[in-house]
Amino acid sequence: MSLADQPTRRTRGGGGKPTSHFIYQSIYAAILDRRLTPTAKLDKNTLGRIFGVSGWTVQRALTRLAEEGAVTLEPRQIAQISRPNEQQARQVLEARILVESEVIRLLGTRPADARLHELHSLVENQRACLASGDGAGLIEQAGEFHLRLAELAGNTLLLEFLRGLLSRAALNIALSRSPVYSAGTCEEHLALIAALQAGDSALAGQVLVKHLNGIFDRQCFAPTPTVDLHAAFRVGRLS
Repeated sequence: MSLADQPTRRTRGGGGKPTSHFIYQSIYAAILDRRLTPTAKLDKNTLGRIFGVSGWTVQRALTRLAEEGAVTLEPRQIAQISRPNEQQARQVLEARILVESEVIRLLGTRPADARLHELHSLVENQRACLASGDGAGLIEQAGEFHLRLAELAGNTLLLEFLRGLLSRAALNIALSRSPVYSAGTCEEHLALIAALQAGDSALAGQVLVKHLNGIFDRQCFAPTPTVDLHAAFRVGRLS
């Protein structure tokens, strides 16, 4: 999902029945708010009654969420919220480092952009979310900070690719069992702005990589559940 869709400010367009996009946004927002947690069941019929729509409309929303990794869909099984996966989260991290390092390089090839000061307001928004305990808003504002950097870099393809990566990163963070953002991450964003304004793209790149690695390191991934009793109790198989 594009963070620009702002799922926490959704509306039903047109005043009629909710669309699949509205349901998609509603479920996405519930994940970011931690009202839905990993492995929570998403019964299609129940959701249809809640939103007053057909099962097909719900299915379209669930399919889109599954494509983005937020929902697990198995044949003849009730859909459920995905569990954070360390391997997939690491792949998102590696892709973000590649894309955002290029964003920093592009920003370093042009004179200091006066619009960089606009990023300070996004950091203040993050601080406000921290103070109020607004976890979903914090994830959104942190993502918007990185999107804004990509916009200033001026490469549309990089921007669109980063939107998808930030969507997956937001889900991983929301489903993590530990806090990821803090006053320290706000300071890292400020340090990144300062390095860019000083024209020091090398330092900006170092700050970025440290920041992204720190976010990944603070995520907590539950172990993959097992149905193998031998594996569960760590005993050898009987001969």
